[in-house]
Amino acid sequence: MNYALVASVILFVATFVSWLLIKLNYADKSKQVKWALFVLFFWLLNFLQLIFLAFYYQLNY
Repeated sequence: MNYALVASVILFVATFVSWLLIKLNYADKSKQVKWALFVLFFWLLNFLQLIFLAFYYQLNY
């Protein structure tokens, strides 16, 4: 599979899920708190997806 496609999907999923978590759970917080939480969730989801893909790659190859 193309690495650029995988990276694009990872970034899209992390961005969308982070935005969705902020929108649904933290609507009453200030803008600065929302941005900080978005960045936190974004990087957390990126690293979780990369760890999952590394385990998947290790088990299949």
